[in-house]
Amino acid sequence: MECVFGLVGNGFAIVAADTSAVHSILVHKNNEDKIMALDSHKLIAASGEPGDRVQFTEYVQKNVSLYQFRNGIP
Repeated sequence: MECVFGLVGNGFAIVAADTSAVHSILVHKNNEDKIMALDSHKLIAASGEPGDRVQFTEYVQKNVSLYQFRNGIP
């Protein structure tokens, strides 16, 4: 089972995720990074199938960068 969660408080935010990549009862990796920086003030955390998760988070990261480049707004 995978776990990703975030907490928001007055002036802070905490994002946490486990680092294991599992399928059924098998653990494939113990050092999987499930939190990705979108820019200097934004993070995205995702769980799920490793290939889909990586592709989706990279897609979101590139689209955020494209939006900032086109509009000049972070």
